[in-house]
Amino acid sequence: MVDKIKKRGTVINSKRSKDKKQNMVSLEKVKIENSILLEESETPRRKWIQLIVLIFVSGIVISLGIYYRWDKLLIGIGVFLFGLVAQGWASLVSLLGGIPIIGNVIVKFLALPFLFLINAIGNFLSFLAIKMGYKREIMDAKLLAWVFAGGLLIGFIIGAIL
Repeated sequence: MVDKIKKRGTVINSKRSKDKKQNMVSLEKVKIENSILLEESETPRRKWIQLIVLIFVSGIVISLGIYYRWDKLLIGIGVFLFGLVAQGWASLVSLLGGIPIIGNVIVKFLALPFLFLINAIGNFLSFLAIKMGYKREIMDAKLLAWVFAGGLLIGFIIGAIL
């Protein structure tokens, strides 16, 4: 028999309320499992994208090496070391990013000086090129970079909206 509990003038079936609680708990478990599966499904995709980018960069380096007739052993070692260092750096940054609360701040502090360094090198090379008389080419390159950055930003915004 199902026992009945009287609460505030109404009769509540205790078995039904237990079933509802169990259903709520199982629903929460399903939501957690689905989120874990979603996170796991994104990881292989990111690995493939990283692999494709690495293969593309390696292809460019190998093509330049063949064009300028570099030693094949040097090209192979260079591509291997670049891949090793890039994967090691990505692993270190992801481990640091996993630290609760302060991990994201550490990753940002590691990434910003690298971006500032790249920007400084670009500005210095632009300054030298302008002094050497390549003013028009530098203007075209800077404009092209701004167009690509704007397109990237617009694509990111549209992707986030969709």
